[in-house]
Amino acid sequence: MNTLNQTSGITEDYSNYKWYNGESDNPYIGDTERPMAAAFWYYERDFHFSYLDGLNTEKSLKDSYNVWKDELLKEYLPGKSPNPNGDNTNWELVFNTGYK
Repeated sequence: MNTLNQTSGITEDYSNYKWYNGESDNPYIGDTERPMAAAFWYYERDFHFSYLDGLNTEKSLKDSYNVWKDELLKEYLPGKSPNPNGDNTNWELVFNTGYK
């Protein structure tokens, strides 16, 4: 069971996230060095708020995040850039660097 209180403390815990750190505005908009960072910030922010809403609180934040991230990278993102030869993008690398 998660040792953090589900209604307090969790909102300040951004340690599991790569891009989102609780900012109210996306700091990566216009980042030309890491063009995918802004999109990943939105994805992580959306995950964070869905977790807080209690959709995934049966697991710890870390475990829920890892499941969410795997689903995002393996199921959702490849469909974002379909091509006739298949999507050969290494989404794990893109997620970690912000580059495509």
